[in-house]
Amino acid sequence: MIVSIAVLTIRKGHQAQAAEIIHQHVEKEKKASGVVRAYLKKAVDSEDTFLVYVEYETLKHFQAAEKASQKLKENEKVEFTLRPHL
Repeated sequence: MIVSIAVLTIRKGHQAQAAEIIHQHVEKEKKASGVVRAYLKKAVDSEDTFLVYVEYETLKHFQAAEKASQKLKENEKVEFTLRPHL
């Protein structure tokens, strides 16, 4: 199993827009092949911080998600990437 964890801090004034984009990303990931579970959580102590947690069955599934994310960025369909991994 591969676990992807991203902690995102959103600039003031952009929380609603960013929260919607992140929520759509997580919902799409949930439906992707090889995703065991995916969560989006807001920090308890900060309105500006979110946690994105995704578990993949195998390294292949994780790499496929990475490739899809890179394609979006190359095509400039997103202004940022949701793939900082720990």
